[in-house]
Amino acid sequence: MKTLFFSLSLLILLTGSVYANSKALVTWSNPENYSDLRSSNGGQEEFMAATLNELEQSIQTMASSLPDGQKLEMTITNVDLAGDVKLTGARAQHQDVRVVKDIYPAKIVFSYRLLDQSGNVLKQGDEKLRSRSTSASSMRTGSKGPLEIEKRMLKSWFKRTIAK
Repeated sequence: MKTLFFSLSLLILLTGSVYANSKALVTWSNPENYSDLRSSNGGQEEFMAATLNELEQSIQTMASSLPDGQKLEMTITNVDLAGDVKLTGARAQHQDVRVVKDIYPAKIVFSYRLLDQSGNVLKQGDEKLRSRSTSASSMRTGSKGPLEIEKRMLKSWFKRTIAK
């Protein structure tokens, strides 16, 4: 647990310094308590740090389209990745696999504030995003890799709520 705390603290410090001049500030509130950030192939701490980093980079990319002077602040309070980690194989050679089906939708819970250059709140709210479909056909269409369902869900929210 100490190693997990250290890894996440280091991730927060590194991303904070990298994104100090960016248009988005993402805060991960108690990620060790999120519903599902489980690795399917070991290395839980590395998986968690890499997953949060990849989601944050996606948010940073979206926020880069904001008009000059605007800043998006997000506090993520829960993440439940699409799918569920299941044990497969024989007992002696078991392997965990993330099974993605409609019954295991992605979910992200957060609050946000969109600020102008003076720090005035332009928009704010609380969101509970849930993916609509995680079927194989929807994943193949435009799928670009890991976390595609979660990223697509965040992009849709951003277009609908922030960029409109």
